[in-house]
Amino acid sequence: MRFKGLDLNLLVALDALITERNITRAGERIHLSQSGMSSAVSRLRQYFDDELFVQVGRDLLPTALTETLTTPVRRILVDMENTIINLPKFDPKNDDRCYRISASELTTMVLMPSVIRKLAQEAPYVRIELSTINEAELLEKGDIDLMIIPRQFTLENHPFDEIYEESYKCICWQGNTLIGEQISFEDYQALGHVAVSYGRNHPPAFDSWFMSNYGISRKIEITTSNLLAPPSLIIGTQRLATVHDRLAKMVAQSMPIKILQPPMDIPVLSQAMQYHRNRENDAGLTWLRQLIGNVAKTI
Repeated sequence: MRFKGLDLNLLVALDALITERNITRAGERIHLSQSGMSSAVSRLRQYFDDELFVQVGRDLLPTALTETLTTPVRRILVDMENTIINLPKFDPKNDDRCYRISASELTTMVLMPSVIRKLAQEAPYVRIELSTINEAELLEKGDIDLMIIPRQFTLENHPFDEIYEESYKCICWQGNTLIGEQISFEDYQALGHVAVSYGRNHPPAFDSWFMSNYGISRKIEITTSNLLAPPSLIIGTQRLATVHDRLAKMVAQSMPIKILQPPMDIPVLSQAMQYHRNRENDAGLTWLRQLIGNVAKTI
């Protein structure tokens, strides 16, 4: 199909090249042979009268013109998908789309198994691609359909649904000799902690709230970027961890840990499901959002 001299299929190839920065991977992404991708690159260069990409090693680096085309091309393809391809008529029993969802390890463990079982009953041909890579850019570019994240991390310019709330518990090893059936605030402050941190340049997530409310730091001795790891890391030690309530209850069934009520009132964490603003009328995605929201109420 051509529009003002441009084969619109070339936009799909250009978007894949921008994303993958490699001809072979771009071809695999859109199911086109390497020779077909090479031909598409040649035609794109001829149409735009620009090299578009420069080969550096095995990767393609975009030219200045390509950088300016990145966002418009992605927007055009997303709009076409939502207004032409994904028509309002929708039947989950026959839907065979692949929906891409970004969620934390914890959400993947506590929510998604129930979602997958429900989908098996109501939409047996639907495919789900789960990723723990949580980058706002992926949602902006349309590379993921849904992003399940804490409410405070949602993007301002895209809609979201709040789907469930999560409270916190303290956990310690059953052999911990410094903690009884309850923990005082003094003990909480004095004991070593295992904490979750989202990067070397960021404080552990829970500490931002703790510091702002109490003006003191926890005695953090172990940090991990894996939300599921703290229960394993306290076993055999005198350390403490503050984790999501659902995780504490889940691991207590198979690990020698003790669950304790925190010595202070911790606000609940609201989990949200965010999607691109251009996909509000996507019938399939709307149905999936409703299904996930309904399942979330039962966990």
